[in-house]
Amino acid sequence: MKKASNNYSKFTLEDIETLKEFKQQEIDLQKERIAKRAHLIFAPIGPATSKAESLMRSFNTGMAIFDGVMLGLKTIGRVRNAFKRKK
Repeated sequence: MKKASNNYSKFTLEDIETLKEFKQQEIDLQKERIAKRAHLIFAPIGPATSKAESLMRSFNTGMAIFDGVMLGLKTIGRVRNAFKRKK
């Protein structure tokens, strides 16, 4: 069986500073990408161009509200059942 040798390379302070600057640039680039994507996701919707599109937006909004209310009611019921006293 072969023994593992320690091949640790020594880092200088300049190497660490260079690596730190490189990683900071990567972090800044990722922050910029995340900001652009968040802006695209949460950008306001433009005005409806037709009557059908307006109607579909209203329907989708109503369904989203209904789904949210139903999810909330189910969650509240499950939490109540979890803390209900057993007789």
